Amino acid sequence: MTIEAIRKKILTDDAFVLEETAKIQYLYGLKHETRYDLPRQEAIASESVAEHVYGMHILAHYFYPLEQKAANVDFNKIQTMITWHDIDEVETGDTIGYLKTPAMRAAEADAAARVIARTPSHMKDSAQAVLTEYEALQTKAATFVKALDRIEPLFQLYTKHGKQTLHRINATQEQSDNLKYPYVKDWPLMERFVAVVSGTMKTEGYYVD
Repeated sequence: MTIEAIRKKILTDDAFVLEETAKIQYLYGLKHETRYDLPRQEAIASESVAEHVYGMHILAHYFYPLEQKAANVDFNKIQTMITWHDIDEVETGDTIGYLKTPAMRAAEADAAARVIARTPSHMKDSAQAVLTEYEALQTKAATFVKALDRIEPLFQLYTKHGKQTLHRINATQEQSDNLKYPYVKDWPLMERFVAVVSGTMKTEGYYVD
């Protein structure tokens, strides 16, 4: 199937969007393969920030050829930006997006600076450059990566364990969608995935009322 045919199917066929979601989730299987023969033994499956970053890398490979506005964006920059975009969480840990306060966001910026300061010297400049660009959200690369960051949880959570997680944190569809739609509005194929997958999750009882 050509790229143009895939674009058309995504924009017109809900079933195709869900089929593509399942294919991406198959690649997500690597998130759950532990090393050193040390299985996770959790009642509700967890996800590390690094696993979220891996998911974004997979989504970048999927959406980059499909989103026409990304055509002239340096893919290497996208990959680098994905790798570093949540580096502040080495110190702050992760917080659900709709629970973040202005004070928390300010603390994230301070934490990112501390992490960069402790990074090997020859990595600092490139890391700082992509972080600054990402936070400014003034370039296609930054808005593309931000959109990936916001939609990636849909692929992670549209699963049996994801439903348990969403119920545990009492997440509503409105809370989820409000974190996504402002950032995917310029990326029509990602926006389409949000509409179809989030709508399906609502129908199937993933969100609390």
